[in-house]
Amino acid sequence: MRQSKATVAAGTLHTNAFGVRHAVLAAAACVGVVWAGIAFAQEAYIGHKLSQQVADLRTQNTQLAAQNQGYRKDVQAITSGAADEEEARLNGYTRPNERLYLVAPIPTPSPTPSPTPRASPKPSPTSSPKPH
Repeated sequence: MRQSKATVAAGTLHTNAFGVRHAVLAAAACVGVVWAGIAFAQEAYIGHKLSQQVADLRTQNTQLAAQNQGYRKDVQAITSGAADEEEARLNGYTRPNERLYLVAPIPTPSPTPSPTPRASPKPSPTSSPKPH
C-alpha cells in the first residue's frame, strides 16, 4: 500500500485531499445513477400498465361493436314487422293455408326394469347339517 505523506514544495504544504473528493463525487454519481434507474423503471412500468389497459379497452370495444350490431338487427326486425311474425310463430300461429310441421327430438325409450334376483331357498331350521 502506498503511504500518503504531506509534502512541502517551495514553502507550501500539499496534502492528499484526492481521496475525500473522489469519494464524494463517486457517491454523487451513484445517487444519480440510482435515481435515473428508478425513474426508468417507473416509466417502463407505467408504459406496460397503459398498454395493458389499451388492449383491454380494444377487446371491450370489439365486444360492444358486436353487441351493437345485434341491437341494430333487432331494431330493424321490429321496425319491419318481422319480429311480430316470429313471435306469433313461436306462440303457435300460422298463416292461412299454411302447413305446419313440428320437428321434435326422438323420445328416449324408458329404461326396462332389471330383473330382480330370486332368493335361494333357505334351509329349514329343523334340519341339521350332516357330519362328514
